[in-house]
Amino acid sequence: MFEELHVLSVERQLYARLYSCEKPAQIFIILEQAIRQLLPFEGLYIRYKNQYNEDLEQLYGPRGLEAKKAIETEAKDEISDLSWFQFSFGEGHGFQGMLSLVFERQPSPSILCSIERMIQFCSRSLYQYELLQRIANYAKEQELLLRELRHRTHNNLQFMLGIFPYLIGTSEELSTEYKEQLEQRFQGLIHLSSIWDTQSIDAMVSAPSYFISVVRTLRQLWIEGRGSLELSLEIDETLVLSKEMATSMALIVNELITNTLKHSQEMFPIIKLNIEQKETQLLLDYEEITTGYSVVDTVYEQAPLYQPGANRGGEGKGIIKGLVSRVGGSILSDTMPGNMTVYQFSASFPLARD
Repeated sequence: MFEELHVLSVERQLYARLYSCEKPAQIFIILEQAIRQLLPFEGLYIRYKNQYNEDLEQLYGPRGLEAKKAIETEAKDEISDLSWFQFSFGEGHGFQGMLSLVFERQPSPSILCSIERMIQFCSRSLYQYELLQRIANYAKEQELLLRELRHRTHNNLQFMLGIFPYLIGTSEELSTEYKEQLEQRFQGLIHLSSIWDTQSIDAMVSAPSYFISVVRTLRQLWIEGRGSLELSLEIDETLVLSKEMATSMALIVNELITNTLKHSQEMFPIIKLNIEQKETQLLLDYEEITTGYSVVDTVYEQAPLYQPGANRGGEGKGIIKGLVSRVGGSILSDTMPGNMTVYQFSASFPLARD
């Protein structure tokens, strides 16, 4: 009865201590200590090898080397003065493990069963360790692939900008001014691509510098020579945003600007963008300022597909709504342009709590 209670106590302590283990070596130290409480062994040998080329050997006790030799069939006769026992583990979890014990006094069956149960507990912990290793490797592969995709996109944009004059140099459909605007947009896209290349996939983004960079890029991409974009920031200098939140807000502003340029009644639209931090919320206010100088709508007959058509329908409003909801935000007001009405939009986004 006393032995059974002792076995249960040792197993419970082992199981509780396994939660704090991060490496296989720590798991094996705890296992060795637990076995020693149940059985005064002469030698203990543990071998562990996984699919990530981690090969670990641990020898315990004065005759640990003999415990290692006990695993080899031809060497068992060399330790005839001792009893030995070996356990294998990890076969169903994708790794290989072997434990060998040598001792002078033959343990009871309940002690051997307890040791086997504790080895299985450790085997599950090792499996969890390998799962975490696999997830970490997948994350590294994903970041590498995304970086390669960014690099190729950046190179393709530069290539397109380089051959751009040869592609449309003789085109009579495009004015010189429009050709300059297209080249300007290519340069803006290349600059935006460069911003992303310098940031890690899973990094947090410094909100003030990020929004300033985005607005600078959007001015170059869409606004220069066609309007004005003013930015007002009322946020903490230390505020950081997740990459998903920062990207979504940048895409929303980009979509708002293109909608304004597409539908605005103003000849030279003036756009004001205000981003304000209020406790656990980040407020985005976007507004087109009325100047009184309207432009007459022109309908192009059979406009080329690459030329922005003022009367071509789009899904901008649905895109914005999807981007806002993706990060848990909510739209506070949304006035679509047209019918002599300026464009006004505001939304709130939740900030992560410390």
